[in-house]
Amino acid sequence: MGNLIISDREIVAQDAWGDEIPDWIMTLIRECDGSSQNKVATRLGISAAAVSQVIRKSYQGSYDNVAMRVREIYMSGDIECPAIGEIASEICLHWRDEIRRGTSSDPQRVLMTRFCRKCPRNAPKSSGARDIATPETDVKLVFKSRRFADAKS
Repeated sequence: MGNLIISDREIVAQDAWGDEIPDWIMTLIRECDGSSQNKVATRLGISAAAVSQVIRKSYQGSYDNVAMRVREIYMSGDIECPAIGEIASEICLHWRDEIRRGTSSDPQRVLMTRFCRKCPRNAPKSSGARDIATPETDVKLVFKSRRFADAKS
């Protein structure tokens, strides 16, 4: 029989969550143990204190939001983006966060805003979220500069 080593964070989580620790909490613990709590928090887009509170089950915010971020960043593989093809789910999450923050005149952000708003992965978590149609993927994306357009005139 081998020795089973349990980290301090896992002991804390067992005390807080009981025997049935969610898979995303275990993933969060493993990632913190593998690098650092600050690095994991930065990658998740939350504070290191929030990571600690989630593990201790004393977090005052939305556990669903943190669980979604952990799953998207650490537990999911590649997904098919209607705008740019196959990408890591972490990149998808990054673009969804960027779209929620505001608008910009950057062509890539304008493109992603257009497609992300129609994407079922970006749909609000409601009963009608599954009814949203997937955006067409056969659209050819072409960016033209004004200088090029003026030169032909």
